[in-house]
Amino acid sequence: MKMKMIGAAIAALALSCPAHAEPRNSTPHALACMKKYGFTYEQWRAYAVPAEKAVPYRACRDGVKAAR
Repeated sequence: MKMKMIGAAIAALALSCPAHAEPRNSTPHALACMKKYGFTYEQWRAYAVPAEKAVPYRACRDGVKAAR
């Protein structure tokens, strides 16, 4: 019985943490990149940023040069 409760607790914890979530990033550089691509930190945290803005933002934030 005790093992079932522990197993259920572990399963609930694993399901409650999204694996794809990005860590918080509110550094001045990241905020400047957000401003450059026209969205706010609150929009970013709410997953309200479309892919056409999110992809170049990540490249800017991570310092990756855009391929032309």
